[in-house]
Amino acid sequence: MTARGFLLYALSFLLLVACNLAGGFIAAALHLPVPGTVLGILILLVGLAAYGRVPQPIRRMAEFLLYHLNLFYIPAGVGVMAYAALVRQDLLPIVAALIGGTCLALVAGALAFHWTAKLTGNAPDDRP
Repeated sequence: MTARGFLLYALSFLLLVACNLAGGFIAAALHLPVPGTVLGILILLVGLAAYGRVPQPIRRMAEFLLYHLNLFYIPAGVGVMAYAALVRQDLLPIVAALIGGTCLALVAGALAFHWTAKLTGNAPDDRP
């Protein structure tokens, strides 16, 4: 990689970080109930839409970060391990919440799909 290519990738990464920081600053300054990262992504989206395309260095940097996304889970795993005793103490409520929440989400999704299908006239025929 040439020095110019490295500089373009560094600037692309800096742009992504700047959008993230700007979103965090806006969310904190305005006391918004939206995570700063979401606002940062919206800032980046608006900027790229105004530019009309995604420049190649930004595209390559984003693809690199997405390819290595599993590395971003390491801090979360370390955090869970730091609280292993607390997780062990409250394991039953955690498992109950996970199973109950999953079941409720499945039922809500199925009902929403069923009601939407009825409203749009795409409901399957219930007759055998």
